[in-house]
Amino acid sequence: MRRLGYVAAPLGLSHTAVRFKATHIRIANRKRTEMFIAKRFHLPTRLSTAAPDIAAEWHEELNPMHLYPAIIGIGHVAPVWWRCASCQHAYQMSVEKRVVRGGGCPRCAGSGSYDPNAKALEGEDNPQLRPKRPVMFNMRTKY
Repeated sequence: MRRLGYVAAPLGLSHTAVRFKATHIRIANRKRTEMFIAKRFHLPTRLSTAAPDIAAEWHEELNPMHLYPAIIGIGHVAPVWWRCASCQHAYQMSVEKRVVRGGGCPRCAGSGSYDPNAKALEGEDNPQLRPKRPVMFNMRTKY
């Protein structure tokens, strides 16, 4: 949110518009609040509080010492090290891909745990008909 301020020019010339950023905003009949506080998320965004089961797979030895689940957010996109709870495989993946997109261990994903006798979900009767793009990034699914 930007506000427009006016500064008087010397010798009585016309006023000149100068832009500056507002440092405070007012939120819906509440007191004046600093801008960075007003834009904060109110949901837990730290890995250890938002997804403790995924935080338990954090690889302590391979990750840098300044990164740990209590301070890193669930939207962190840089790759970090994980250790799979079932096969003990160490792999790199971003926190955002693990928590938000639901990624997991690549070794366990490619291990052939797919059951061909499992009942197909609704809409999966035709396996050749797959969406071209992930639904997460599009409002409409394109076939």
